[in-house]
Amino acid sequence: MSEKVNQSSYKKLFSNTIIFAIGSFSSKVLVLLLVKVYTTYLSPEEMGINDVITQIANWLQPLVTLTVSEAIIRFGLDKAYNKIRVFTLGNIICFAGLAVLGVILPIVAISGVADKYLSGYSVLLYVYIFSSSLKLVYSTFVRALERVKLFAINGILTTFFTLAGTLLFMIGFKMGNTGYLLSIIVSDLISVVFLTFTAKLWRYLDFKRIDRELLHTMLQYSIPLIPAQILWLITNSSDSFMTTHYLGSEANGILSASYKIPNLVATVYLMFGQAWNMSAILENDSEDRDKFYTNVFNLNQCLLYILAAGCLMIVQPLTSIWLGESFQESVRYSPILIYSSIFSCFTTFLGSIYLASKETKRSMITSLFSGIINVGLNIILIPRIGLYGPPISTVASYLAVFIIRGYDSRKLVPFDLKIKKIVINNIILAAMVVINITQPFVKSKALSFALLPVLFIVITIINFGSLWSIVKKMIPARILNIAEKMGTKRLIFLAAAALVFILMCYITKGIILFAIFIPVLVMGIFKGQKKLVYISVIGIVIADILYGNFGTGMIMLAACWLIPLGLYRKKRDLIVEILIADIIIYLLGGIYWAVFCLMIEMLVLILVFRRSVWFLVERLLFRK
Repeated sequence: MSEKVNQSSYKKLFSNTIIFAIGSFSSKVLVLLLVKVYTTYLSPEEMGINDVITQIANWLQPLVTLTVSEAIIRFGLDKAYNKIRVFTLGNIICFAGLAVLGVILPIVAISGVADKYLSGYSVLLYVYIFSSSLKLVYSTFVRALERVKLFAINGILTTFFTLAGTLLFMIGFKMGNTGYLLSIIVSDLISVVFLTFTAKLWRYLDFKRIDRELLHTMLQYSIPLIPAQILWLITNSSDSFMTTHYLGSEANGILSASYKIPNLVATVYLMFGQAWNMSAILENDSEDRDKFYTNVFNLNQCLLYILAAGCLMIVQPLTSIWLGESFQESVRYSPILIYSSIFSCFTTFLGSIYLASKETKRSMITSLFSGIINVGLNIILIPRIGLYGPPISTVASYLAVFIIRGYDSRKLVPFDLKIKKIVINNIILAAMVVINITQPFVKSKALSFALLPVLFIVITIINFGSLWSIVKKMIPARILNIAEKMGTKRLIFLAAAALVFILMCYITKGIILFAIFIPVLVMGIFKGQKKLVYISVIGIVIADILYGNFGTGMIMLAACWLIPLGLYRKKRDLIVEILIADIIIYLLGGIYWAVFCLMIEMLVLILVFRRSVWFLVERLLFRK
């Protein structure tokens, strides 16, 4: 019986991770795609101002909401508490905090004491905090209802409107930082409305019966998390403020760009972390808790080591392709921040133990060390070694807190950290960091470029066995059978082959992609296989965007579009071809014309398929 429960725990964690990944994937891909937009349409100074404003909002949100979202997920998942009372109290606390901020922020703006940081954005800052706070509370309660699929759909919807807002406000109307904030505000407010109606959240509001005892319990749980979150924010954002103070907004813009690639590691962990947070709460009283925590932490660290090593291997070519010319200097600091992201994710994982055990005061105390170390080292290092100071102080602060939490959290849940594995992997990763940051000063780069893939393969070999043994407990039997038939050696070979192929694409400037997809296109046309045609068209479009010559690329893309348009006339095919046409319009006429055409197409599609659209809306909003 215990083994069955254990297996179901792993499968539920896996299932929730996949669902959260689907919901987060579109938004994270959007962030990756928009990095090029931000670094192209904003100067380094504007990026620095934008980063500071965002950090101020992140600092104020825990104070305004009293971190009530953490109490909502903890008590909302606990069957001992009434969900209606939990959500009602969550709303009361959130709106009370927003009302207080609405009084204080205008006074601060009029006094001018924060003009250096607010830069005239005080009104937008309030609206930004208002919308993001409501979205956080409402989306967290949907997770507490265990409606993870709805949570994922909401993530996709938010992504779409963020993209539309960015294209409209930043590129269409050229509103700069104001456009950036407006795009997020609009998408967050739409998210709140969507969740309210689809989950019928008004059914969970009852202001007539205020449970004062539960209010006291929730506040007792959430209030210690306020300094804990602020201290983490100090660790994360003191770099920005202190860099702006010592080196100026332009240097802070470079530092902000340096976080883009390290955030890939944090992004992957976030998809897992949301599911893990739920599992940690639900499994807190289970018999197999200690073993479950040990296996999940082992899975977590194996995945992070491989991911971080992969990022360290490709950080230099990825920076040259992904970031604008003004931000190429960021490649000097990104490797250190990639390394720091590992310990950031570890400390977050261990923090879930405090949340599940209702020991939030320990979270506050351990976070205190992070803030002190980070600020202290920034004061010492930034004036002396410039932009290398913030990444080094970040590594030191996260490492210190990981050591403290690793010792302290095991008093609550005595699971195995696997210290030997941590030491071996960190030595190899540290070597990859050193190779990357010394490359600009080395005349011959051939040796370092050869060493990085070798070290990545070593990290993969060390961790793949443990990773696979745990993943086998989580994935569906059908997929497991296919993987087992292939064998570990073949899986490693396929991963290595994929890596070599990516490197070949980089070396040949994408020529190999054209050499593959053009014959596939021809074969698909002659054999009448739509999938081959569309796969090859999409492949050629991606290759041309990344590497292609504009003139020849346009002729090739036009041909790729016209051929399937002449062959396939079904509704689904026409939609795909219209999307390809939009990409061509974007490449030929710019983003403004592409968005304009897209809006017209959406209007036409809504009119043509009005019955289907209404049926979908009716199912989502009015189903019983």
